[in-house]
Amino acid sequence: MPAESPQETAARLRELAEAHHVCYEVWPESLMVKGQLVKVGYNLELYGVHDHPEEQIIPGCAHCQHTYAVLRQIAEWVLPTEKRPSRYEIEPFDHAWHETPKRKFRPDVVLSVKILHRHGFDQPVDECEERCLREMREKLTSLGIMRGE
Repeated sequence: MPAESPQETAARLRELAEAHHVCYEVWPESLMVKGQLVKVGYNLELYGVHDHPEEQIIPGCAHCQHTYAVLRQIAEWVLPTEKRPSRYEIEPFDHAWHETPKRKFRPDVVLSVKILHRHGFDQPVDECEERCLREMREKLTSLGIMRGE
């Protein structure tokens, strides 16, 4: 089977994002540095859901793991491909649901991507982290993924 074209990959991810009602949030990543709270990066969180079949609903079930795998495909697709002064950490599957009033307490599966400095982990956010976050958000938008919905 031939590899997907970039357009085919984007179309497939768009369909998966729609099927799993994927949205995202961005949070600051902060550290205490010399007694001061310093924003050192960002935490981009992707949220997705799945339809629970008629069986018992259990956090961390195979369906949740599949949703996490979909979120991971999306996360890997939005990451910058060239080496930059920033680095990206995709957090492992946490086997828990995350529910917020913003999304009417739906049981979300969450994937977190940390955007941090490659060197000098305690340095304040700079243009590279800002640029990376901006590009990731643009790619999410191109897949029809909106913030917090």
